Amino acid sequence: MDAAQEHSQHVRQPVVPVEDALPPLVIESEREVFHEHGGADFSVMESTAIVRETGEHLQFHVASVKNGRPGAVCIVEQPDEHGNSVFLIARHWRVATQQWAWEFPRGMAKEAETPIRTAIRELAEETGMHVSSSQVTILQHIHADTGVLRDDIAVARITVPRSYTEHVENSDWELASLRWVPATTVQRMIANGEITDGITLAAWSVYCAQAPLSSH
Repeated sequence: MDAAQEHSQHVRQPVVPVEDALPPLVIESEREVFHEHGGADFSVMESTAIVRETGEHLQFHVASVKNGRPGAVCIVEQPDEHGNSVFLIARHWRVATQQWAWEFPRGMAKEAETPIRTAIRELAEETGMHVSSSQVTILQHIHADTGVLRDDIAVARITVPRSYTEHVENSDWELASLRWVPATTVQRMIANGEITDGITLAAWSVYCAQAPLSSH
């Protein structure tokens, strides 16, 4: 599947049609003020802008990783012994919060990599599970924080047969406690404040909107 086909998977007619006005800001210039070479290739851009109505000059900073290439978050789904869907979650250690958190497997793209290929590679690297592109559907692209982050993240639904349970292993130093849980457990964990990662919460919201829980 090429990039154009992937793009067509998540472009739909709007539910609420809108005709946007001119942007309230006119961007005058943009320059890179920080770039981490290697690792996540984290970078910060400084933008100067003019408020269209008042002429006031403002300055903003936005961040991105991997030169803005789309990442992927993986909602891995398989049937349990009764034919009901269960989902793979894992404990991630995050430097930003210095805490463990329940999350869906996810990661950043490599150069010239499509979101589907990113999802396949990241799933293999983090869990030891190997899937084909036919098992991956890009449900939507999301932005983790439109106020300060420029990156977009593909929400990838990955369906695997029950036999894949035996292939799951902790193969990434950031991960621990990989678990298969039903949708009702995910919902209870969210309600109980046990899942707080914004990308995981957003991905689950996308999944539920496109594959209602009542159908599982």
